[in-house]
Amino acid sequence: MRTRSRMLPPGWYPTGAAACSRAIQSFLAGVKPLPPGTRVLGGMAPHAGWDFSGKLAAQVFYLAAQAAGRPQVVCIFGGHLGGNSPPLLVSDDAWETPLGPVTLATEFYAPLRARLPLADERPGDNTIEVNLPFIKHFFPEARVLAVRAPQSGVALKLGEAVADIAQELRQSALFFGSADLTHYGPNYGWAPRGTGPEAVKWVKEVNDKHFLEQILKMDALAAIGAADRDQSSCSAGAPAAALAAVKKLGATRALLVDYYTSYDVMPGHSFVGYGGVIFAA
Repeated sequence: MRTRSRMLPPGWYPTGAAACSRAIQSFLAGVKPLPPGTRVLGGMAPHAGWDFSGKLAAQVFYLAAQAAGRPQVVCIFGGHLGGNSPPLLVSDDAWETPLGPVTLATEFYAPLRARLPLADERPGDNTIEVNLPFIKHFFPEARVLAVRAPQSGVALKLGEAVADIAQELRQSALFFGSADLTHYGPNYGWAPRGTGPEAVKWVKEVNDKHFLEQILKMDALAAIGAADRDQSSCSAGAPAAALAAVKKLGATRALLVDYYTSYDVMPGHSFVGYGGVIFAA
């Protein structure tokens, strides 16, 4: 059995089970419940280190778990891929987390490869790994399908293919896209509005807002277009793939869980936006 080891250093998320569990419980303080009767099919969660976006990511997965019960499979789409990349499939059998190994949904591999050109996801990055402990905590019995999605229309084909396979295999599934929003400031080589409070205001009220509007309208291609044009997401293909999957299975609305930036956690000239969204029927 091929088991993938942790790649990210300790600063990204805790190394021990007890520390992980304590952090997750602390992140749920003040979480706002979903409207009664909401049928959750997936969502969008950020993927920075837990000190920055862990609270929002935890709340997305928590709300999904509260409403969706016990899915057999949780599909998480990662990103950090350009438009010309193929999807990258994590093709191991399991993945280590501080809370114990996650079993991967190997039964999806062959039918997915038969539908789309895929490459192996080696080496990994943070877009999937940093959220695995949340999945293990809130969906302890679920198997995980992990695929990084390119920032192109291929992401939609990927999401639809995974949804089709889940139906063919008669597997109940949730679909999440892992994406951060605008990366602003000298650390990222992009500061069209200078620095300071006015730059933060512009990112929040213009750049990130426009990207989130496309996600909340469930317009995956428009979200990719906004990210390409405005540099408003590093991984727009991930929520685009999740949107394509959940719409195939009947999702009709997207609900904003919360939005903030790393500037709100640690003010500085460089900062990143984080949005959390639930996709529901």
